[in-house]
Amino acid sequence: MLQTSNFFIPKTMESYELNDKDYGSSPSYGELPMEIIQHIYRFLSFPDIQVAGKTCQRWREASFKIEFSKKNIVRFSKVCLSDRSSPAQDFLMSNRPFRNYHFEEVTFGPIKNIMSHIGNTAEEIIFDNVDMGDKQLYAIMSLLPKIRAITITRCSPLFMSGSFLDNIDDRLSVCINFCRIQDLSLKDNQYLSDAILLRITEMMHSIHALDLSGCHIAYHNAIQRRFYPNDVDVTPSESILTFKFIMSIISMHHQNLRSLNLSNTLIGPASLIALSDLSFKGFILQNVGLANCRQVNNISLQSFLKKQNKLLTLDLSGTICVNDSCIDVIVKNLPLLQELNISGCINITNNGSSLLGELKYLKCLNVSRCDGIQSEGLTHGVAAKPNATLLYLQMAHLQVCEEAIMALAKNLPELRVLNLSHCVNGVTDESVQCIIQNLRWLRDLSLENCFRITDVALTGINISQEVLAPNPQNSIDKLHQLSLSSLAEGNISNNSNHSIKISLRSKAEAEIVRDAIRKKAMVATYEMNLIRECDMEGYSIKQLQGLKSLYLGGCNKISDVSLKYGLKFVELQNLSLSNCQQISLTGIEQMVHTCPSIETLDLSDCESINDKAIQSITVNLTRLRALHINGCSQLTDHTLDAILVNCKNLQTLSIHRCRRIYTDIEDRLSEMSTLRDLKIDNSPNIDNACLLRLKKRLDY
Repeated sequence: MLQTSNFFIPKTMESYELNDKDYGSSPSYGELPMEIIQHIYRFLSFPDIQVAGKTCQRWREASFKIEFSKKNIVRFSKVCLSDRSSPAQDFLMSNRPFRNYHFEEVTFGPIKNIMSHIGNTAEEIIFDNVDMGDKQLYAIMSLLPKIRAITITRCSPLFMSGSFLDNIDDRLSVCINFCRIQDLSLKDNQYLSDAILLRITEMMHSIHALDLSGCHIAYHNAIQRRFYPNDVDVTPSESILTFKFIMSIISMHHQNLRSLNLSNTLIGPASLIALSDLSFKGFILQNVGLANCRQVNNISLQSFLKKQNKLLTLDLSGTICVNDSCIDVIVKNLPLLQELNISGCINITNNGSSLLGELKYLKCLNVSRCDGIQSEGLTHGVAAKPNATLLYLQMAHLQVCEEAIMALAKNLPELRVLNLSHCVNGVTDESVQCIIQNLRWLRDLSLENCFRITDVALTGINISQEVLAPNPQNSIDKLHQLSLSSLAEGNISNNSNHSIKISLRSKAEAEIVRDAIRKKAMVATYEMNLIRECDMEGYSIKQLQGLKSLYLGGCNKISDVSLKYGLKFVELQNLSLSNCQQISLTGIEQMVHTCPSIETLDLSDCESINDKAIQSITVNLTRLRALHINGCSQLTDHTLDAILVNCKNLQTLSIHRCRRIYTDIEDRLSEMSTLRDLKIDNSPNIDNACLLRLKKRLDY
């Protein structure tokens, strides 16, 4: 789902009429039929729809259609929400029908008006680490008559006392609204107990999805006997959450339950077999989460999977028992599977991976950190033949070769997401060029810490070849000729009369010199127009026009040349250039004009970034919501000035290890009403501080 952390209410504007005298008989865009405007919106992300809706009243009304509002989440993050102050007062002025709401680390004041307004349309609500008591939740729930899904996570004060919903009158006040809930998530609540869970679920007519991941569930029979010594006594405990009561709830709703998540719990073989036995009663799941369940063994897992042949989504990440035999069971018994996450399953080898190509409907696959999977497992599996079904492939931290990545690029033409982070051996200039050539539908590309790639990978121009080609129309000075020749031939000079020279540089120093020569050669080639259109045989990354996220962190051979001539994306929203030491003001000034939609930018440890670069970023990237500039040692207090004056939508600022910034950052940025996360380390008492509210907003 697309998210908006700060709700913005655009001012009502009349349609702008074009002047027929200046533009002939061209109609105004504000006069387009509503159906055409809404059709245009179907191709836009939420930030684009939000901006388009500010153009005129008609375009704003088009954005109110239910089709678009269902995809959006209104997120209130790290604020005091009260009817008496902003942002609640601002939101009350809106008549836009949002369906999904997320409250993250929010403190509630008087909220009857705002919750009544939200309750008119709200169907899904999330309470994440919210400071509220049981009475407050009862009051909120009574104002949400249309709620269908609720998530309560990390809300310790709510369940700590064990008396949640123990009063009959309280249950009566909310039972009408609770009975409509179909999706229930209580993940990461350490004080959840049998009594509380039973009180919540017994008010619900049918549960379609249940998420108890990260909860402290007792599975061992000895522990259950301690709290339930007599089987005749079925009074639920207020002190412990046991699998015994969870099973009773699952049995109660087994006809309708389609999604179950028990990830990050201690579920063992006996409990998993008990779930398997429910299949005889018609217990058929479509989505299962068993991530990091390290007590499960191979036999019980296979037994469970054999009886759930309707599964569409399966998450087994970090579950060590998963091996090749489990993959064989998955392939043979789950023919409808669309999403499979087996990241961190170190016992899977190439033999198991090669079977994954038989899953005909597989759309999403995550095999990251599977140490046993190498090139052969991929080329004989999902990339064994042309596959137009797979859309998302996560394969970070794999030992794969260049040829394997090229085979993936050629046989998976419909990929939307490709994660090759830390695939150092396989990600080279040639393999990236193959990706750009074949995967034109990519929306998300991650090449983090693939430090072998250079500007050639992103621009498609091989300097060493271009230098050797004659071009009588251009000339270059002797210094540039020397740089280009040294890059092309790998020596300082090819003159046989020169004496043999022995370099005293270390291997690392020699690599730094080669990078500097490479950058100088690339810049010189462009600036002197040595590259002609007909000579460009490679592929520029700018051809991936739909790219929305690009992660190049740790690719320290990338320079300003790639920013200036490769990164030209109108729709790019997330860009990471951390640890790219050769990035400087020159590339940044070009990039902010060719990638105007960036919302998240990471320039951490780019030591050449200075105040002028931040000034250019803050002025031109008007949608910027998150900025990470950790370790940029040249930045001074002028950077804070630029952020304070120019950033109108910034929510997250990370500014660790900026040694030349001496100002009290908290006080300086306290005027920014949009800022929610400020991460600093310039205070001796604060380490990696993530401030809930800045100083001047603590008084509410």
